[in-house]
Amino acid sequence: MIFLKKTFPILLVAFMLSVVLRLPQLGRPLSKHHEFCTAVSLRILQNWWDEGIEKFNYLPATNFSNQADKFINNFGNATGSVVDVTGNYYYVSHPPLAYYVPYAFFKLIKVRPDVVPLQLFNMLLHFLSAIFVYFTVCLLSFNRARSHLHVPSFVAFLFYLFAPATLWFQGNVYMSDMAVQLPFVIGVYVVLKMIIRQKFHVPKYVFFYTLVLFSMIYTSWLGVFFAIAVIIYSLLHTRTSKGFNVLILLTIGVLFFTLRLIVYQYASVAGLSALLMESFDRYLVRGSLGDLQNGFFGFLSSYFIFLKNLLYNYLVNYFFFYLIIAGFIGFVFSKHKLKITFSENGYRFMWLSVLPIGLLHLLFLNYSEHDFTVLYAALFFSVLCGIFYDKIKKSGAVSHQRLNFIFGFSLLLLMVHYTVSNMPGSKNFRGERYDTDQLKGAYIAQQAKSNEVVFMIEKPEPQLLFYAQRNIKVVKDTAEAITFLEKRKIASGRIFSLKEGSFSSQYIINQ
Repeated sequence: MIFLKKTFPILLVAFMLSVVLRLPQLGRPLSKHHEFCTAVSLRILQNWWDEGIEKFNYLPATNFSNQADKFINNFGNATGSVVDVTGNYYYVSHPPLAYYVPYAFFKLIKVRPDVVPLQLFNMLLHFLSAIFVYFTVCLLSFNRARSHLHVPSFVAFLFYLFAPATLWFQGNVYMSDMAVQLPFVIGVYVVLKMIIRQKFHVPKYVFFYTLVLFSMIYTSWLGVFFAIAVIIYSLLHTRTSKGFNVLILLTIGVLFFTLRLIVYQYASVAGLSALLMESFDRYLVRGSLGDLQNGFFGFLSSYFIFLKNLLYNYLVNYFFFYLIIAGFIGFVFSKHKLKITFSENGYRFMWLSVLPIGLLHLLFLNYSEHDFTVLYAALFFSVLCGIFYDKIKKSGAVSHQRLNFIFGFSLLLLMVHYTVSNMPGSKNFRGERYDTDQLKGAYIAQQAKSNEVVFMIEKPEPQLLFYAQRNIKVVKDTAEAITFLEKRKIASGRIFSLKEGSFSSQYIINQ
């Protein structure tokens, strides 16, 4: 097969260059820029690894194994309602597949989940996502992916590989929000292929679409919005092909089944009412309702703040992509014979790759303030760059050498952008040390005994919890700590004060 013999090695070498670029960040202490996501994921994975996933009924528990760590809600669930009778809180903000897959992978290779193994696993997802970006451009260009290297597809592959958002969020940061990117990219490719080739009734296509849609929904809520986008598009085109009716029924069936499975699993912890309470609370915080306590103008103010932050995240992460797009448009207007035209398949791609993200931002605007939500747009921007390259190349208005230099220089700028944003060394570009939470966590792990409850006055970061390997109860003072010990019938605990450069602990006894 030509792809495996000639094209795949080239793609692999390019990917390895992206790994080399990330080596300074690989395995460094978990700290800023959403690395708390990796810390939360690792707590769940290590709990399953150390105690057995069956003990937690295959659900993402956030409490460590010591009895002194039970009934302490550290980033488990906001309401504290999803807790089992043994004192384990569960993270139910996202479906569980993003934890099942790496857990199974680490079991297969017999490696305990930790920072570097999880980051390498995340990079593997990055590579697979980039390959399907390559396939997508081949599909849109009517080029056989199994043939020799297709240069426009390779350009898109490179831009996806070296986009600052993918380098970071498909490298150092892992959670459901990032894991969904791979099934999302594959999902766009599979649906496009079904529509272009009118393969709605072919068992192979039906199977792969069912599998990838289930994986997407069972990983993150982006999958729900992707399903909605597919249903809307199909409804608008049922007159042109009855095959879209099959796609509608299949999508609704997978959507209903997967959501029902998620509710069944998470409601098994503390009942349906507790799950609904938690879900409602999460939407009030992460949805698009904004500030409802200060009247209409308070709502508008918060809404525009969310929107401003979202636009800022897109600007920061895709700044050089916007320059490429602006340069392409300027080039088109300077060359009167060159026109911007997209085929129907191009518009289909834009619908499938943009609408789900737009719906996510529309309904979860507060959640969209997290800049990892702009990761999903890397598919659209990278494919667009590949298409632009193809159109300019075919126009003959620019020599191949000059065109390759322009796109090569653009890739270099993306690498510089990533490196500056995630500075190598011991500190970030703001001068903050990367090992702050690691040092604090190590101090707690050294000082606190396994039968002592760990207390802090200030709220700990997930990274600190991971390095301490302990759950930490936040209290106002010593009196509240003693009350908690009495309630739990635990003999002793320690209150830690972890101010910068001055760590101390106070031993307290439940008399």
